[in-house]
Amino acid sequence: MDPAAGHDPYLNHWADAAAAKTLAAHPDAKVVTVAAGITPSGVVHVGNFREVITVDLVARALRDRGADVRFIYSWDDFDVLRKVPADMPQRDMLTENLRRSISAVPDPYGEHDSYAGHNIAAFEKSLAPLGIRPEFIRQSQRYRAGAYADGIRLALKHAADIRAVLNSVRDKTTANTRLEDNWLPLSGFCDNCGRDTLTFAVEGEWTVHYDCSACKHAADVDLRQGGNLKLPWRIDWPMRWAHERVCFEPGGKDHSTAGGSFDTAKDIVRVVYGWQAPEYVGYDFVRIKGRAGKISSSKGDVVTVSDCLEIYEPEVLRWLFVSFRPNTEFQISFDLDVITLYENYDRTRRIAYGVEPAKDAQARLVAQRTMQLASVDHRRIAEGDVMPFVPGFRHLSMTLQIFEGDLDKTVAYYEEAGQVVGDESRRLTRQRARCVWNWIAEWGPDEFRYKLRREPKQRELSADEATCLARLVAPLRGREEIREDELVPTMKSLCEGTGLDNKTFLPVVYDLLIGRDKGPKLTTLITAIGPARAISLLTPSLPAGT
Repeated sequence: MDPAAGHDPYLNHWADAAAAKTLAAHPDAKVVTVAAGITPSGVVHVGNFREVITVDLVARALRDRGADVRFIYSWDDFDVLRKVPADMPQRDMLTENLRRSISAVPDPYGEHDSYAGHNIAAFEKSLAPLGIRPEFIRQSQRYRAGAYADGIRLALKHAADIRAVLNSVRDKTTANTRLEDNWLPLSGFCDNCGRDTLTFAVEGEWTVHYDCSACKHAADVDLRQGGNLKLPWRIDWPMRWAHERVCFEPGGKDHSTAGGSFDTAKDIVRVVYGWQAPEYVGYDFVRIKGRAGKISSSKGDVVTVSDCLEIYEPEVLRWLFVSFRPNTEFQISFDLDVITLYENYDRTRRIAYGVEPAKDAQARLVAQRTMQLASVDHRRIAEGDVMPFVPGFRHLSMTLQIFEGDLDKTVAYYEEAGQVVGDESRRLTRQRARCVWNWIAEWGPDEFRYKLRREPKQRELSADEATCLARLVAPLRGREEIREDELVPTMKSLCEGTGLDNKTFLPVVYDLLIGRDKGPKLTTLITAIGPARAISLLTPSLPAGT
């Protein structure tokens, strides 16, 4: 590792601070392991995404300091199906499988190896466009293969120590729930019926006997041979910290409270496994604007990362998470706030490239670091780099509607205007155009949408309206195309000598073009559709000979 890297003023993000603390806590680690994970007991939503991108950002910051980083993502798919989430198909089938491992429940969609596998595949696919590529681990496979046999053995050996840790918390928080002296840190599933209705007895260093109350099956299990036994969550988490030598892992707000699972795991990993708790960042909820409460898979109708990528470019979605410290709650919007978020992103981008002045040198460094962490490929903006052009969200929303959502024509419009130049600018413009059009189609308010008239409208005009309209049409005649700046003088003098002004006259023009009394900037609208089409829609209402 490069020790000087830690003094680089460019490395100024909260992820850089977390990386520095992680390296200080593990100075001898040849490989720095960072970890995330979740139970795929329902649709994995964008709130769950906060954990994986938190780790991704710290992993990037560690690599920028020269560390060899292993980024693991654990699927806790050996957990039990306790509840059927809302909106799931085949609810009767899922209900029949309650109390079984989610890795053993059939996929209600009939597409993957299991119910868990379906939720896993969807989330993993959604991470690829964001440049997040962890090493995925399915805990059901690890447990069944006997990979954690020694971890289970140590937990059983230290059962009294674990009970003491957990009871110390229970004594402070919940009455009459102390673990009994015969409690064992074990859970699992019956080999016969698959349910978690088991009681246990230790039969030796490596052997556990269980009895199933549901089907009366009994068996002896050699932990070294694997099988369907596992550790409960509060012991499983610290066991895997030690097994994988985890140096950094965040946790949600619910795990971060006093007496929560992180608190107890810190003691268990030290006492039982002789390892230290990883450097830790607690993260707050992500909410969806307009919806009460936190996002919950069990309630149904969740918003996924894939849903967000329909509206937000990968870099913009990353930027949104990069811009907030993990312990700060924020919300994701799909209404008109989307425009503001894109404008704020574009401003940060301009400052990073030096196109827009920053308040000081440090502010520009912050913008540059933010944009690097937000980028899919982690590219650093260097001095002299030219910012590829990408149209603003508002302008694109107007242009797209002029071309009725045709992405090729929209991109070509900006190319012909000399703004989109080169493959990267073309890619970015097309990428944003797709997101903008999806937003217009699904979320844009009615007053934001418009469509050019396919047939001209005959409208009775007053003498002043006819005069103004004739002035607008005059510079368009005989032209195949016109630049926006060429129309500016016309717009300034449009209503001179009449009883009208632009505020009272322009609704007439918008009505003739798009059937509404207002719309996008008129000069842009006319130059985009071209003089010929504008004339075809405007002139039929003019008096003959005008």
